[in-house]
Amino acid sequence: MACLFSGIAFAGKARMSTKATHPIRPTLAQALDRPANLLTPVRLLMALGVLLGHSFVVFLGRAEGPEPLILFNITISYAAVNGFFILSGLLITRSFDRRPDILRFVVARALRLFPALIVLTLMAILVFGPAFTPLSPMAYLTDTQTWRYLCDVLTFGNTSGGPALIFPNNPYPGEFSASLWTLRYEVFAYGGSILIGMIGLARSRGRVLGLFVLSVLAFMVVRTIPEVFPKPFMDLTRLSSAYLLGATLYAWRHSIRISPKLALGMVMLAFLFGPTASYEIMLNFALAGGVLLIGFGLPTSWASLARIPDLSYGIYIWQWPIMQSLYHLGYAQNAYVMMAMALPLSALIAALSWYGIEKPALGYKTPLADSLKTFFKARKTV
Repeated sequence: MACLFSGIAFAGKARMSTKATHPIRPTLAQALDRPANLLTPVRLLMALGVLLGHSFVVFLGRAEGPEPLILFNITISYAAVNGFFILSGLLITRSFDRRPDILRFVVARALRLFPALIVLTLMAILVFGPAFTPLSPMAYLTDTQTWRYLCDVLTFGNTSGGPALIFPNNPYPGEFSASLWTLRYEVFAYGGSILIGMIGLARSRGRVLGLFVLSVLAFMVVRTIPEVFPKPFMDLTRLSSAYLLGATLYAWRHSIRISPKLALGMVMLAFLFGPTASYEIMLNFALAGGVLLIGFGLPTSWASLARIPDLSYGIYIWQWPIMQSLYHLGYAQNAYVMMAMALPLSALIAALSWYGIEKPALGYKTPLADSLKTFFKARKTV
C-alpha cells in the first residue's frame, strides 16, 4: 500500500515536470479548495446503490442468498457503504484538520446525525409500529421492546430490531431499518479523527499512511481467519480501512491528481485482484478513484449538480423501512417493483427530512457551539 501511494505521488510529480500539451490535472488539494464540487451527487449515488441492493435483500430475505447485483462476492450495497466511509474519511479529516476545535466538531457531527435519527425513531415507535404490528395498542405500548428500540438506536447499540412485532410476516420480521448499523462505526471514526488530529498525525502523510497500512493488515488477518473474530470486529476492520483510505487521500492531497487515467487504472487493478482475498482493498482504491473523478473531475457543464440538496442521509436511513412497509402491504410483487416504488418514496421523505430537519439543524452548529463554550467557561470561573 505504501508503494502504491508513493507511486501515485511520483507519477504526479513526474507529470508536473513534463511540458505536456494538454492541461495539467489539478491536485486533490486544489480541487478541495474550489468553492464547488459534485460530492453531494456522489453521496446520492452511493445512497441509491444501497437502495438498489437492499431492494433484493428485503424482498428475498436471508434464505435466498445475496442480492444479484454482485461482483466477486461484493454486492453493490456493500461497495456503496465502503464508498461512504472513504468519502467520510476524506472530508471529516479535512474538517478537523482545518479547524481543530473538538467542541465545534462534536456539535457539528451530532447535529448531522441525531435530529433526523430521532425523528426516524419516533416515527418508528409512534406511526409505523402501531400500523404494522399485530399487537393491540395497549400491548404494543406496554411491550418493553417498543421503547428499548428508542434507546438502541440513539445509543448506536443493537439497531437490527424494531418496535414490538413490527412487520411480522416479512422476510426480515421485526427489523425496522437495517441500514442503521453502520452509524456506530461512523461515530467511532469521528472519535478516531479527533485522536488523529489531536496528536498531529493528520499533518504527517507518512504517519497517516502507516495507520492505513495497519488497518489493511488487520482487515486481511480477520478475513484470513474469520472463525476467530466476532462479526463486529470484522465490520470494524472493514470500515476503518475504508475510512482511513479517505484520511490518507487527504494527507497526500498535494501529490494525488484528479485523473481519469488514474481512476481507470484503479478499476482495472481491482478486476485483476477480483478472484483474490485482496479484492476488497483494491476495490476501495477503485471506489476512491471514482469518488474523486466524479466529485472533482467532471466538466464545468455539470456544475449545476453541485446545488442539489443533500438527500443521501435521509435516503440511507429511510429506504429500508419504506421497502419493509411496501412488502407488508403487498405492493411489492417482485424486487424490481419494490425498487421502482421505493426510489421516489425514499427521495420524497429524504427531501422532507433535509429541508424540514437536517438543514435547519445544521444552521445551529455555530450558535450551539458558542453557547456551550460560554457555559463551560462560566462553570470554570465558578
